Amino acid sequence: MAAGGNRFEPSGDLAAFSLVPGRSVSHQVHEWLRNEIIVGHIKPGTTLSEANLCHHFGVSRQPVREALVRLTTQSLVRVYPQRGSVVTKISVPMVIRAQLIRESVEIETLSRALERSDRGFLGSLETELKLQRAFAEAGDIERFFDSDQAFHRCICEQSGISGIWEGLEDTRSQLDRARHAELETQQTLGFLIDQHQAIFDAVAGDDRHGAKTAMREHLRRILEQLPKTVET
Repeated sequence: MAAGGNRFEPSGDLAAFSLVPGRSVSHQVHEWLRNEIIVGHIKPGTTLSEANLCHHFGVSRQPVREALVRLTTQSLVRVYPQRGSVVTKISVPMVIRAQLIRESVEIETLSRALERSDRGFLGSLETELKLQRAFAEAGDIERFFDSDQAFHRCICEQSGISGIWEGLEDTRSQLDRARHAELETQQTLGFLIDQHQAIFDAVAGDDRHGAKTAMREHLRRILEQLPKTVET
């Protein structure tokens, strides 16, 4: 695992990478780096050397540079003179700001999703709940996190507002890091599943006020845990 203050070096902790034909190379490099930073495989303080990254990905410098620029706009990386691109620490102010934006957007998308609710939508949410229970039982934090994301993304997409989930990516990066760090304790998984279940039950019962209340309580949990999460 890359240690804080070190240069990026491939290790067994990192996810496998292989280029998918037909997709932007810089997008794929950015997507991989963003995920590895969010899940904590690439630690704060790690210097991301262009040369090392080019070697790791087997690509030219241009897509790597473009990926690093995108990471900089997401505040996951900061460029220092004479040192290069360095992975940032989790920023409490940015997490708080991102949570406020996320809450505002997801409450609105939930409201719209409720107006368009159907069996397919409910089935998708229920599937993610089943997966989350299985991943929690197995202690698989990363797949639990992916399913958590899928649960919320499903609601956003059901709202009928095209691209809303992708549009939040830049503002959500620091928040996602804090959320994943919280999951590492594995003590909150059951609690989060219960909150997702409460949202699902309210949606299934067409309880619009209850659904919004459950969603708001769920999204604000990260703020209660933030001091402990960042300290960790």
